[in-house]
Amino acid sequence: MIKDKKRIIAYLLILAPLIDSLLIPTAFGLQWHSAKSMYLFSAYLIPIKLALVIMGGFFLIHHTRRQIYIDAPRSWFLKVVDVGIFILAGIQFILFTVISVLYVVVGTQADDYKQQGNISVYTSDVGAFGKATHYFSYQCTDSTGFYTLQPIVTLDWLGTFTFKEKANTLIITHNAQSDKGEKIKQIDLSGFSCNTLNFKR
Repeated sequence: MIKDKKRIIAYLLILAPLIDSLLIPTAFGLQWHSAKSMYLFSAYLIPIKLALVIMGGFFLIHHTRRQIYIDAPRSWFLKVVDVGIFILAGIQFILFTVISVLYVVVGTQADDYKQQGNISVYTSDVGAFGKATHYFSYQCTDSTGFYTLQPIVTLDWLGTFTFKEKANTLIITHNAQSDKGEKIKQIDLSGFSCNTLNFKR
């Protein structure tokens, strides 16, 4: 076990970013403060994940070269595992590099997240050829800052919009088509409450 310590460290450095990337939401599933904060945290994690994968790859290469140099016996199973982990590291290296460059050149999608009181909104497919969708949720936050989201409604593209909560009603003012003027949607929120989740506010 002690002899393979560098291999184990390499595996952890490569697999930990992979596991996090496969989770939805990312950042190891944490939900703290707001959806926008967690998105930004996930974005800032990308270059850190890239660095971890690079370190893991170097450790794995160094360990393998040392094993070959001292002519240490290795089972075929470990050889296959090493090759598989190294391939995973290569794929992650490419993906994380591309995403990091895109963040630098294009920027993040933090503006797709909006928060107003207990109402949280995420807009998907902005600027894409597909139809944009707005996901309205009711956010409840506990005393430690961790939150849960209860879906309220999913709406098609609203254009420019603002929203507020008033008297157990979600009021959305929007203007999807400028020639048709401003419109208002009202959605009943009487079924949404943080008290049902026993949150301490």
